[in-house]
Amino acid sequence: MNKIPGNAEWAGYKDDFGAREAHGIWFGKSLDEMQSVISNRSIVLTTGLQFMPRPVFQFYIFAFVQYVMSEAAIGDADAASVFLAALAAREKRDPGSVAQIYARLASAVDFVAASQARFDASHDVYGDFAEKAEMLRKLLGIVHSKLDPEDQFLDSTDDA
Repeated sequence: MNKIPGNAEWAGYKDDFGAREAHGIWFGKSLDEMQSVISNRSIVLTTGLQFMPRPVFQFYIFAFVQYVMSEAAIGDADAASVFLAALAAREKRDPGSVAQIYARLASAVDFVAASQARFDASHDVYGDFAEKAEMLRKLLGIVHSKLDPEDQFLDSTDDA
């Protein structure tokens, strides 16, 4: 979905307190409009991502992708941490909601996992982002490793 979710995509939000709260914050906003909101309220906003209807989540998670990949997120350990946690929590709550779009999320997950220092995220406080990303991939049934021995058999000219 490339357009801002409307009433049809938000259908059923009134039945859930968390979704109602998310609707009040996110409804009608573009991904760009959410950037300044995310930078100030990332922890609160990820809670809303858990409860919004699936098509809405699958649109607005890319506001978080846009933010964590931006220069504005440098030093924002909370946002990077909750981005990874929100994906895992959402998939557990609504199986398939992340898996369906993971191909589009993978580069951001890998970036956050490899950039813990960029976010100034202490391992003591935030845990290991690479481990969290690997746990997410396992939850999704995706086998991924930068040191995958199978990579040696891949031909760079293969289309697959």
